[in-house]
Amino acid sequence: MLEKLALNKNNLGNQLYMFCFSLYLIVNFMAGTTLSRTLGLGAIVILLRLSQLAALLVFCKIIIFDRHKFNTILAILVGACFLFIVCKQAHELDPFFMYIFIVGAYRVDFKQILNKYILVVLSLLLLVYTAAVLGVVPNNIMWREGAGVIRAGLGLATPSDLAAHVFYLMLAFAMMRDFIFSRQEIVFMALIAVLIFAITNSRLDALLMLLLLVIMYFRRYIFKAVKYIGFKGLSLLIALYALGNLLLTYFFDPYDPVYNQLDALLSHRLLFGKMAFEKYSIHLFGQYIYQNGNGDPRGFVVYYFIDSAYVQALMMFGIVFLLFMLGLLVYLLYRAFKKQYYGLAIAVLLIALSMAVNHHFWHVSYNVSLLALLAVLPTVSDTKYT
Repeated sequence: MLEKLALNKNNLGNQLYMFCFSLYLIVNFMAGTTLSRTLGLGAIVILLRLSQLAALLVFCKIIIFDRHKFNTILAILVGACFLFIVCKQAHELDPFFMYIFIVGAYRVDFKQILNKYILVVLSLLLLVYTAAVLGVVPNNIMWREGAGVIRAGLGLATPSDLAAHVFYLMLAFAMMRDFIFSRQEIVFMALIAVLIFAITNSRLDALLMLLLLVIMYFRRYIFKAVKYIGFKGLSLLIALYALGNLLLTYFFDPYDPVYNQLDALLSHRLLFGKMAFEKYSIHLFGQYIYQNGNGDPRGFVVYYFIDSAYVQALMMFGIVFLLFMLGLLVYLLYRAFKKQYYGLAIAVLLIALSMAVNHHFWHVSYNVSLLALLAVLPTVSDTKYT
């Protein structure tokens, strides 16, 4: 009888989490669209209140339904307080909300989370596209300087956001299918990637999608390589890559022709990161850095934005936060290897790679893989990939 009550309690907690996850996905996604230009800043306030409600309900799930020990709850609260203080200093609450949903995913099936993510984000992409075509929300059109290319966001704040959404959606689908796809399915996704590139001209996201498709095609060999390198080897690669991105940005010289060419290929991400290093000092627990993205609803502000998630973490949130972020990536790898879920390990590598060129690591409507930190992972046998 007691076991049945405990099972019902666990199911109720999981249902509450999935409802809040869906609500927060919608809110987080819509915050990255041109909806604010149509409905005004009041819409942003409403979205913020809905995200706070979703986080509060997930926190109730953690306390009431998850049956944590007192010391565990105390550790969760300490972590939440630390992140809230750091995020308030940086004026950016996404990591705090992500933390709540990471902890709340305890005992929740990760495959269910992936399934919900794919359904909701795909539906929202189609909805926003339709709204942009019908003129309900603005279609953010941009012109790539020096290239003569028109880029469209199709209702998203920027064209790069649209391309990033498609990349992360493909990645979630790959994790859902354990990277097992037929050649026809890979060709179909390749056509989607080409279409998105033609619309957005987002070169870096297109390269990430291409790399993802190559991994799908050569899945057997890639998985063997991942197993051969191992958890420690991949963790070291991620740490070195993050350090390399930070050092490359810190020592960037706009007058050096090699640096200049590399920065042009990276759409001036090195230049904007270098400006942050020159204007601000590095803090232990972060600081506020004023930024203007191309998706600003005012439409006339001078552009300045730090796209690298590594540089953002260091300059906006501080040294301790950067180490915390890298620790999450390493722990994700550890869980992936422990469960032989090598699709998750590859997803972590691709996300770590993308973090040098985009800032969406803490946005759940993009990066759903972080919820695998405490969720129930599928156990995948070695024979499935041989």
